Amino acid sequence: MPSTFQSLVTQSLKTTWQLTAANRQPGYEKNVLRIQGFVFGALFVTIINLAGEILFPFARPALDPRALTTAWATAILAAFVYAWIVASIDRNEKEPWHMLLVGLLWGSVVSAAIAGLLNSIADFFIKVPAHVVSPFTEELTKGAILFLIFRYAANEFDDALDGLIYGAMVGIGFAMTENATYFFRHEPARDIGGQIQTFQFLLRGILQGLAGHATYTALIGLGLGLSRQTQRRALKIIFPILGLTLAILAHALWNNDAVQNFLNGLFNPQTMWKAGPLAARVALVNGPFFIGLIIAVTLSWRKEARVIAEQLADELEPNDPYVAPEMMLTFGGRWRARRQALRTHGIFAWWTLRQLQRAYIELAFCKWRKRDIGEIFQRIEVLRERLGI
Repeated sequence: MPSTFQSLVTQSLKTTWQLTAANRQPGYEKNVLRIQGFVFGALFVTIINLAGEILFPFARPALDPRALTTAWATAILAAFVYAWIVASIDRNEKEPWHMLLVGLLWGSVVSAAIAGLLNSIADFFIKVPAHVVSPFTEELTKGAILFLIFRYAANEFDDALDGLIYGAMVGIGFAMTENATYFFRHEPARDIGGQIQTFQFLLRGILQGLAGHATYTALIGLGLGLSRQTQRRALKIIFPILGLTLAILAHALWNNDAVQNFLNGLFNPQTMWKAGPLAARVALVNGPFFIGLIIAVTLSWRKEARVIAEQLADELEPNDPYVAPEMMLTFGGRWRARRQALRTHGIFAWWTLRQLQRAYIELAFCKWRKRDIGEIFQRIEVLRERLGI
């Protein structure tokens, strides 16, 4: 039985990474084995930590099932909403859904478990409070999966926007698990009858939904993405280090006692649960980093738009009924063309046109990156035939 289970898991991991590498590079199979070894090691530590979490309730009063269910349901719902928002940022070259899911699961299960274990060890053995060490342990464990994707699935990690999206997904997954814990157990996270405390939900579920862990880990991904874009060797090293440093700094500023005491002097702690003062606290500490990411997204959109326009200049015909330049070169134009196809020809035409648009965009980026485009041309021809053009 163990050998069957191990074979199933191994094959699943191998298949996942094969799906993410259309153009394999030398040593690909060895890279798959490296990834498997890392993931299995991480899962081993995770299982040990989760076993402790399961056994821990026996040493304290029984858990309230209603409060626990409410906490997790709320955390998962919030994570789903924010994951959808982040995925929507990727307007042009969509990342594979299974890769985004890998990021979410890593953040919510593996990173949360390992970081929690390291925080507990630091608190218990070397007497360093968890909130002091957590910016380092949590950002390093979250960033590990980004480095793996960056290193071994390079074809799915092309630029700054890709890194930002993957990083935000990992952060959202981590926040989901942490939020459920805080909603249920901490500061105090429960009220009579299993109701989630207003303060915790407002802070972690709303105000820090994208301006907390999602922002921190997105900074790591952004650094790796910028490293992928640049041709200068020094910057290829500097950008990832800078991204990780900014992530730890942003996280540490929020956890810092001196910063929080300063904010307590500005805002009455007794009224922190109210939306105004609490939002001001988040804006002052996390706001600059969050705004920086918004600027990075905007610049990435402009850059991708230029790439698409330049690379498809010789591929599009003005009189094409489905992929004329005005229908392809902007996000709004592509959306309007799909809507028109849905109205006039139905759901099949809408879906086929959606796939055709993605194929043309993939063609643009492959030409820009000087990759093989033969298979993409074949796919475009098949899709055009289905649309009758």
